[in-house]
Amino acid sequence: MIKRLLLLAPAAASAQIIYATSYNNHALTTLNLDVAKGSLAKLGAEKTDCGSEPTWLTLDAANSVLYCLNEGWGGAASITSYKASAASGALETLDILPVLKSPVSATLFGANNSRLAVAYYDTSSFGTFSVSNPKDLILLGQQNYTLASPGPVPDRQDAPHLHDAVLDPTGKFVLVPDLGSDLLRLFKVDGSALAASAAGVVKTPAGAGPRHAAFAVSGRGANAKTYLYSFNELSNSVTGYSVVYKGDGTPEFTQLFDIPSHGPGTSVPAGTKAAEIEVSPDQKFVILSSRGENSLDIPAFDGSNSTIKSDPLVTFSIDAATGKLTLVQVAPAGGRNPRGFSLNKRGDLLVSALQDDNRVVVYQRDVRSGKLGKVVASATVGEGANNGPNYALFYE
Repeated sequence: MIKRLLLLAPAAASAQIIYATSYNNHALTTLNLDVAKGSLAKLGAEKTDCGSEPTWLTLDAANSVLYCLNEGWGGAASITSYKASAASGALETLDILPVLKSPVSATLFGANNSRLAVAYYDTSSFGTFSVSNPKDLILLGQQNYTLASPGPVPDRQDAPHLHDAVLDPTGKFVLVPDLGSDLLRLFKVDGSALAASAAGVVKTPAGAGPRHAAFAVSGRGANAKTYLYSFNELSNSVTGYSVVYKGDGTPEFTQLFDIPSHGPGTSVPAGTKAAEIEVSPDQKFVILSSRGENSLDIPAFDGSNSTIKSDPLVTFSIDAATGKLTLVQVAPAGGRNPRGFSLNKRGDLLVSALQDDNRVVVYQRDVRSGKLGKVVASATVGEGANNGPNYALFYE
């Protein structure tokens, strides 16, 4: 299938840049992926000025700027902006702004990507920043949240824990999953002030613990349908919603289903934790990463004849008419604890960050079937014990 696909579509660019963050070496690493040679090699010196716990990366491709969040568990948290070389991917530090502890996710919004929305996990906050001048990052506003009493999973739901920031398809709203409160918080982006104001909440199933979410738009024009998929860390489930925009442009969410992370009628081992969710560029597939399952055996990456354990990447197809998900594949993520992964724009490559194995792995992906194929390349990143790469992102 992969060979047939390559005959029907232009081949992916042979050389591509990937950025990866890691706790262990407190670094942002630039990697050069050569698809033709099957190699993934470090480029230049690693950037260590993103702080003690660099994690989420947000790319402004149009302006060649990369934003790196430092959760700051071992020191001061921060946001660092970098200018990315269009030719080589080399990074030049532009600004470092101290922020509240535990920024875990961010998304750009506004004209020319002039604003950044940030979700804070441990400090239960949502912040917006001006990044119109990436050399001078400015905090615009901050909203803090409290919880009257612990949720159904009290050891994880003792307080609001905002865990993701997702721009809706209209570019007018930012949706923030709150793991601690079992809520999806909605913020309206003001077109003139380019700030964000609270615009309501969506309740998730009790004890779900929504971690990350992704929108999908099926069809075009008047026939287009919008769906939202919430990946829930505490229940290891996916909740699907239909999204309908009212006359004033505000989205309304109607729950369609809540299914286990491997599909209806399945279960996962104790200790499993949902991680990342992505919708494919063609809006036809949902991909999930699951941590702590150790359910798959794959060939070791050291050239020996041994095998190692891997957590899965789970792919579902999206029914364009109903939003229903159908299981397509359970494939290896390349090792343990795939906390973050991302697709390239064509959707024919997926890069996976394996936090417990100090490894970044790139897989082929068939854009028609949605299935992952062979390993293209891999690299060791963030050497040390159990706190290696947590996020990886294509520069394109």
